[in-house]
Amino acid sequence: MAARTEKWPILYENILRVGDPDQSVGVVTLWTERDVIKDSLEKKDYAAIGNLYSPAGINHMMRNVLANPSIRHLVMWGADMSGSGSSLRNFMEKGIDNDYKIIDAPGQIEPEIPKDAVEDFRKNVELVDMRGKPKEEVVAAVKKFKKEKPFRAKAEIFPATEKKVTTWPSEQVSFRIEAPTVAALWLKVLNMVTKYGRVKSTRYATTNELKEILNLNAVVTDEDPENEYFPEYLPFTTNELKAYYPEWLTARRIPGMAYNYGERMRNMEGINQIEEIKKLLQNRPDSKKMIASLYNVKVDWAAANTGDTPCITQIIGGVQDKKFFMTVHVRSQDMFHGWPRNMFAARKLQKEIADSAGYSMGKLTMITHSAHMYADDWNTAADLLEKYYIKETAKYKPGFHFQIDPRGNWLIDIDWENKLILAKLMTNDMATELTMFHGKTAKEIIKQIGEWELISMSFHALDLGAELQKAEIALNYNLHDWKQDRRIDVASQAVTQDFQEKIDAPTRYVKRGKKSIQVKN
Repeated sequence: MAARTEKWPILYENILRVGDPDQSVGVVTLWTERDVIKDSLEKKDYAAIGNLYSPAGINHMMRNVLANPSIRHLVMWGADMSGSGSSLRNFMEKGIDNDYKIIDAPGQIEPEIPKDAVEDFRKNVELVDMRGKPKEEVVAAVKKFKKEKPFRAKAEIFPATEKKVTTWPSEQVSFRIEAPTVAALWLKVLNMVTKYGRVKSTRYATTNELKEILNLNAVVTDEDPENEYFPEYLPFTTNELKAYYPEWLTARRIPGMAYNYGERMRNMEGINQIEEIKKLLQNRPDSKKMIASLYNVKVDWAAANTGDTPCITQIIGGVQDKKFFMTVHVRSQDMFHGWPRNMFAARKLQKEIADSAGYSMGKLTMITHSAHMYADDWNTAADLLEKYYIKETAKYKPGFHFQIDPRGNWLIDIDWENKLILAKLMTNDMATELTMFHGKTAKEIIKQIGEWELISMSFHALDLGAELQKAEIALNYNLHDWKQDRRIDVASQAVTQDFQEKIDAPTRYVKRGKKSIQVKN
């Protein structure tokens, strides 16, 4: 007689492929699509079929089995992309240590599942490891199992651990963000550090904690240093900012301070590095030696354990497309209070250097190794993000939102004769085709584009994915009237104009700043 919960499965009902809940075998397909094996079985053959993408999923699987102890066997098969299969095997064979960690494998069992229940599961449920076996063998093995007596007289439900994520998963190094103004970029900085910063201890905050990300690459594109965009949410006044500029723009020494940036740049061992950069810019604009070093090895290493050393370590410039670009390298930076001041001042310095040789300004980049925010400012940062982030950084307008990806624009089309989707990478003026990919499915093309790193903006990637999928639908349903940026109504097999795009077939209008440029289809 069944000893399962009235409603089963208790977790992931809509994801699992449920057969006969009273059957004694469940199938774990790891990273392989569930339906690959489901389509070769009948519902009476199995209790449920599900994936196991990570060792954390063992907890969910075990909860479902403890809620239905009729399941006595787990057939494991499929691609073990993350090592979750090996973790499950080690868990079943070796168990867990005193800290609930799986022995000799990644993964941890949640403490809400008592150890006696864990051991009951391990001793009474058989793991049949069929990784690497042909699907036909796996199907035959599953069909051999018959209904068995439950290994527990009563089903039990154990509450899941309430997850509280303080740090989101990330690449951990080399974060890149960009915005037209320092203020908008600062909000993106706060968002990055808030979400992805690793918590560390510090001696500089009352709570003795900070959040840190490594190698934040922040780029401002359009800030006018003679007319700064200065919204109300910045953490200082315009007068305070003006009072700060001389720290960069003059060589004055402030009594009692170990250093200031202007002195290091303009009077390091008697050398005015900013003036030397100006000379190179005027006489050798192709030079790659426009560097100002702010780190004095003799002085600063001696004070490394006892005093302050410069946070800004280097400024470097260069010319491209008749514009002067500048990069600021920072070893450590308070991103809430210090970063916006430094970015405004660096933009001022960039203009000073560019003007000396009659160049316009290119982008300004600040690369911060330890980009951190102290715990004292976490709540304030969260409040600012909630109030201003979408308003300031997205600036969505009804009906239209467009931003140019510097790596180019994509045109999506269909070759009806050969039944292929075409993806053409164009220059941003749409005048020149750079490359083209083709395939029968959206995923084929997405894989090619991704491997070549041909998109720099996440929202551009998302939009391209959507357009490629629509093209695949149009190809499969023979919707010859489909064009890029059009909606598809598969039910009526109609193609309708997308209200968010200015489209007038056969000419497509792509917004460029204040103008719309005609692009022939």
